[in-house]
Formats: sequence, structure tokens, C-alpha cells
Amino acid sequence: MDNTFDKMFYHEGTLIGGIDETGVSDIAGPLVAACVILPKIDVQKDDLKIFEIDDSKNIPEKYRKRHAEVIWQTAKGIGIGEVQPAEIDYLGSIGAIKLAMYRSVAACSTIAKGNTIHPDYLMIDRVANLQIPVKIRQSLIEQGDTKSLCIAAASIVAKVYRDEIMIKLHERFPYYNWISNKGYPTEKHFKGIDTHGVQIGIHRIKRWPFIKNPSLEEEYAKWERRRNLWKKTTSKILKLEADEHLWCLKNHL
Repeated sequence: MDNTFDKMFYHEGTLIGGIDETGVSDIAGPLVAACVILPKIDVQKDDLKIFEIDDSKNIPEKYRKRHAEVIWQTAKGIGIGEVQPAEIDYLGSIGAIKLAMYRSVAACSTIAKGNTIHPDYLMIDRVANLQIPVKIRQSLIEQGDTKSLCIAAASIVAKVYRDEIMIKLHERFPYYNWISNKGYPTEKHFKGIDTHGVQIGIHRIKRWPFIKNPSLEEEYAKWERRRNLWKKTTSKILKLEADEHLWCLKNHL
């Protein structure tokens, strides 16, 4: 991917920020958005490895981190916006995406010195005609992460950042296999919940499979049984943890 698409927007501002998010379909971990401000690139003068980047979904995981490192070295500014599971449960998917993107813009800082930097134009990977509530002109780009260099860069930065969060969470809770599924609803993830319950504050408990999905009506009984198992397992684990803490507390009184 080169910057041909982005150049159509160069007249819109001096600092153009590309925005994309990741983790929307997951059932555990935060939703993360990134805002990446790339320099205006002249292909006749600049020979930047950043031209090799693409939508994060098209880059194998083992190479994605290398691309992210190039972006961090090249970008004028980067901002990361996180929305935690409890916030996602409260706001819903669209509200959480909007908040993550808003936070990514607010968090933008220069790479070298960490000074605040404000984009004067935003290119956003289109999600349900979503506009970010900031006083910055913006364009929603359909499949922007496959067209725009700065949106693709944001896609990679957000994905790598979130993957690292899930890998660290896997070290604490290996039974959910987050190192592989990164919080996505898979059978191995479900089996971890079967045996160790829901991690309050990490799982998004107001979305399927923790609540009913009307489109899966024919599987209602199956999932209802599993949800009941999860409730019992979670209650048992929490009670055991509470009893252990109370025992320790008594020993220190």
C-alpha cells in the first residue's frame, strides 16, 4: 500500500490522523483504537519502509509487530484509546468504539518528546456512520484500512497494542487460551469459562454468549445450560477466593 489514497486528502490539513479500532467482536479484554499521524510523504523523495504496511488483518501475526515498530519510528504522532469491558457493557459496541476513538485522538502525542499533538483532519475507518465528537473535520472511509496508509497504520498499532494486553492476561489466566484467541469467542475460550468461570472486569458479560442472542434461537437450550454452568462455576470460584481472603485477614488480626 502506498499513500496515493491519502494524498487526495493532503489539502485538508497539515496533520492528518488515521483512526481504526480493534477488539469489537471479542468477549474479553478492552476495545482499543489508535490515531496515527503520518508525515506527508513524497514518493519521489522518501523511501520509507512504511509503504509495506497493510490492513492488520492481512499481515501475519509474526510480522505485525515489525510493522508497528516502523510506524512508531516514522509517525509524527500516535494516540491510543482503551475502553474497558465494564465500559463496553455499559455503552454498547458503537458507544464504546466512539469513546475509544475519542480517547485515541485526545491521547495523541509526538513520538520523540511526548508533547501533545492535535490532528487537524481525521480519516476514520467507517463504522456505522460513526462520527467522533471532536471539533476536527473528519471523513469516514469505507474499508479505510485497505485504502488509506494512515488508517492501515492505525489498524496495525491498535492490533499489536491490544494483542500484547491479551498475552499478558494469558500469563495470569492461561486456561482461557487468550494467547491464541486474544479474547475472541472460541470453543477453547468457552472451555476455560466452563472450568474457571467468568473473570469479572475482563469478560464482557453483557454480550453473547453471556446473554441470549436472538439469532441463535434454535440453540437456546444448549447455551442456556452452558450459561447456568458458568454462573455456578463463577460463584464457586468467587466464594473460594473470598473465603481464602477472609482466612488470611483473620490470621493478621
